[in-house]
Amino acid sequence: MTRVKFELPADDLERATTFYRSVFGWSAQQLPFEYVLVDTDGEPVDPADSDGGISPRTEFVQGPVLIIEVPDVDDTARKVAEAGGEVLNAKERVGDFGFSQYVKDSEGSVLCLWQSIVDEGPATSRPRSEG
Repeated sequence: MTRVKFELPADDLERATTFYRSVFGWSAQQLPFEYVLVDTDGEPVDPADSDGGISPRTEFVQGPVLIIEVPDVDDTARKVAEAGGEVLNAKERVGDFGFSQYVKDSEGSVLCLWQSIVDEGPATSRPRSEG
């Protein structure tokens, strides 16, 4: 089974966070780098189970992006390329949380592949890349 989340790019993370909190009642948690985790139910954000995030706008993240959790980023990126998609950047380590890599599907939609680092504790963390 594949888990899917979302990422919303923003030019101003604080302004965007305030917008989604006030309009939709989302809860948010700023990470130690430029990324804000969000939960759409308004409950306190659980970093191991957030719904998505708000990230700085980048060269290839100009609009909303689906984050697809995969067991192995390298293997999935290879499959994307073989199936007619495109790998957009090198795999990046995101702190102690996991690895991310952006790709385009066969139709040009940007996706983020996410591989969690599984710790020995009861929960795994699943926030997203710095951008």
